[in-house]
Parts: sequence; structure tokens; C-alpha cells
Amino acid sequence: MPVNRFVATDDFTTATIACCKSCGPECCAIEACVRREGDVVRWEVGDRRGVRWVGERRTILFDAAAYDAEVARIEADRSWQTAMHRAGRLILAGVDLPSGVEGVRVTMIGAGELEVWLEEPDEYQIFVHAPWDAQRPDDSAAMVRSVLAGPAAAWPARWHSIKADREDPPAYAGPSWRRAEF
Repeated sequence: MPVNRFVATDDFTTATIACCKSCGPECCAIEACVRREGDVVRWEVGDRRGVRWVGERRTILFDAAAYDAEVARIEADRSWQTAMHRAGRLILAGVDLPSGVEGVRVTMIGAGELEVWLEEPDEYQIFVHAPWDAQRPDDSAAMVRSVLAGPAAAWPARWHSIKADREDPPAYAGPSWRRAEF
């Protein structure tokens, strides 16, 4: 989230361009593989999740100069972001996490509560819960960042092992951490 995945480079990047409003990208998502090719930007659209989308692929080409100008515009003017997306970007941008832990997504899970999804790739999923005020996304984000800047053992978190046979929590988990049951 903190990195603009629409910036076109010589290497492919993947940007989610639409997803399930209720569940997020894990349910159903339309993704574009974005790459600069000289004077054009190529989108390979088709890495869609969800049963009814399997197999569809499309290529879309954009004039590179016009594309770059539009990407710069949305970087400079964030008025299009919802309060939740703004808070998520502010929370995950440059947050100092334990070694090997990455920010995945921030979602609202109920009135007044959000969830920060972190991962230790191929090891653990970590879900940190925090209060949320939609009228004050910047303040909410600052509060969550202060929690994440503290010791991981103090986080109000749940954990899930990606490895089915693992029963132990991450080494940095604290006594209040609970196992996530799905």
C-alpha cells in the first residue's frame, strides 16, 4: 500500500485495480501487471482471482508520457482516497517492524476498529487490532504507528502460522497474543 504499484518501470509490477468491496483482494481481484516498454506502458490484465474470472486476459497500452503525468497527479492529490485508505497508507509507509515482518494491508473490521495485517512471509500472518475514528484518519494512523513502533510483544495481536504443523507463535509474540482461528 505505501508504494505506488502503478509506477511503470522496465520490470513488471503488479497493481490491484479492483477487488471485492466486502472481502478485499483475497476474495476476488482484478490485477494489472504494469511495465514500461519505450514510449508505451503495458498493462497485462487478467491475474484475476475468483472462479468466474479464470482465464480472461487483456492487454492495454497507454502513451507513457500521459500515463506518467496521471500517476504523478494521483501521487500529488490524494483527495480520491477514502479515510480508510489514507490511514492504511500512513500506517504502512515506512513503519519500523521486526526483522522479516512486512505490512500487507489495513482494513476496517467494525465500527471503531481496524486491523493491520502483517506477514512474516512463509511463516506467520499477524493481525494487530486498533481503535479507528473515520473522522480523524491521520490521528488514528499516528496512534497505530506508535503501537507498532513499540515492542512487538506489547501489540494487541493475533497470529496464524502459515505452516500447518506449527503450533508455536512467532518468537517476538507477547503473552497477550492469541492464535487466530479461521
